[in-house]
Amino acid sequence: MLQAQRPWLRREVSTDVVAELEHDLRLSRLSATLLALRGVHDRTAAEAFMARRLADLHKPELMKDMDIAARRLAKAIVGRERILIHGDYDVDGSTSASLLRLFVQACSHDAVAWIPHRRIDGYGLSEASLHAVQEHDAQVMITVDCGIADGGWAQRIEETTGATVIITDHHLPQASLPRCTAVCNPNQPGCPYPDKHLAGVGVAWKLAWATAKILCESDKLTPKLRDFLLDHLALVAVGTVADCASLIGENRILVHHGLNALKRTQNHGLRALLDQTRLGEDLSASDIGWKIGPLLNAAGRVGSAMANIRLLTATSMADAQEVLKGITEENEERKRLTQILTNDLIAEAEHDPQWRARATLVFAGEGWHQGVVGIVASRLVEQFGKPACVIALDTVGGGKGSLRSIPQVHLGEAIDACRDHLLKGGGHAMAAGLSITKDQVPAFRNAFEDYVSGRIPAGSLVQRTGYDAEACIAELDADFFGSLDSLAPFGIGNPDPVLHVAKASFVARPRLFGKDGDHLKGAITDAGGGMRELLAWRAAKQAPAFTASGSRFDLLVKPQAARFRGEIQPRLVFVDGQTA
Repeated sequence: MLQAQRPWLRREVSTDVVAELEHDLRLSRLSATLLALRGVHDRTAAEAFMARRLADLHKPELMKDMDIAARRLAKAIVGRERILIHGDYDVDGSTSASLLRLFVQACSHDAVAWIPHRRIDGYGLSEASLHAVQEHDAQVMITVDCGIADGGWAQRIEETTGATVIITDHHLPQASLPRCTAVCNPNQPGCPYPDKHLAGVGVAWKLAWATAKILCESDKLTPKLRDFLLDHLALVAVGTVADCASLIGENRILVHHGLNALKRTQNHGLRALLDQTRLGEDLSASDIGWKIGPLLNAAGRVGSAMANIRLLTATSMADAQEVLKGITEENEERKRLTQILTNDLIAEAEHDPQWRARATLVFAGEGWHQGVVGIVASRLVEQFGKPACVIALDTVGGGKGSLRSIPQVHLGEAIDACRDHLLKGGGHAMAAGLSITKDQVPAFRNAFEDYVSGRIPAGSLVQRTGYDAEACIAELDADFFGSLDSLAPFGIGNPDPVLHVAKASFVARPRLFGKDGDHLKGAITDAGGGMRELLAWRAAKQAPAFTASGSRFDLLVKPQAARFRGEIQPRLVFVDGQTA
């Protein structure tokens, strides 16, 4: 007998809104329901949502200080000044720094892209940043995906070296803003930029766009720079998805076009990544999140993120493959360290009733690798459905931690509420980082618990599997899968649709496949007479129930519009189920 892993919960939606979308757009009930559940409530919004037009992107000059930053960068390019691009060590920072360096090269100049070492230099601006400016004798330093919490270093660098400092970031500001020539961050106070969800690489791309317009002295760019911006949306897609940015608003547009650019990319590093991960035409946002992102993250987590710069700016495929070989080895070590710590912490949380009663999980320990604590925190959130923080303590009483969250808890705001117990900390809604002394960990654990438990209704942390709508298999026709494709890319903020199919049965005995025979697929039908292929990954445990003769099942499935040679190949991917 098949049993559901968790209770199921149907997401609520206004039937009036669904009916209006059905009528105005001539959509099926199911497609209209999926749109309404994503906050699309009228014809105009629906058409824009599904069109994903580059023309709907906001002008970069709407961002506070963007015009100042772009004019200074353009001046540095024309005057052939020495430019240092200061990135962060995650995928967002690596893609941002690579993008701006490649942009400067496309403008017939060059720039140095530099990323501090996670364990040696720490996060953001620091004394290492000052030394980097001095070492490269930079006249302009541009930060990407970092710098908003500068600790006064931006002003000190300008005063000490005479270099112009431009901050581009997307993280939530702290008590005071950096004092420097320009600060470009849609989330800073007083910034009129309409979309607050851009990743760091999105802000960097906007700076490149604004600078290109100044260099061209027109909104109409030269074919070379226009093509550069369009082609390098591939980097924007990789950085945006890997940083868990919400795929709403501009990010949906950027990632949609970025995925198309990624499929045809001539960037040697990205092409090597696609070859390594065996990704081809059927490329989705989840492929970045599960396959490309972890590889790029490994460099910054286990070694140095400078490897990502060398990969993404490689001038030959041979160079890219050589760099990627080292990154792949680091990724294997990252996976080993991650699995060990994840298993230990899950076991501890499951066997201690005090952990089960809490709204949060905060673990700290010596000997843990700083580079994997963020991934482990994500695994804890997946397992227990509550915000988690994992802190790696050093031998001298300090600690660096990563936090991951659930939609109900904004980590940037949570960090602010707990700041009295931290050396520093910051981030965005779903991910954040902190520095802390060992003796403050208990106080932080309690403060974080108080903040989260005070904002989450009792019982809401009970883990449920949500779904969007009831569906008959006959409804899942070619028109439905065509409209499904227009709802993508799916990810944070725009999750994959999940449908409930009642009393389904296999048309013929399903078969196991895969290297170890632990995946299952077969055609299913229901009372309405439709038929679709069901694919169940890692379904060895469910196989006896699925293959029992005459059984019917209530299923939760994700409809997916896979592509092969340009043709949509509809399928349903198993999420959960129970014998009917």
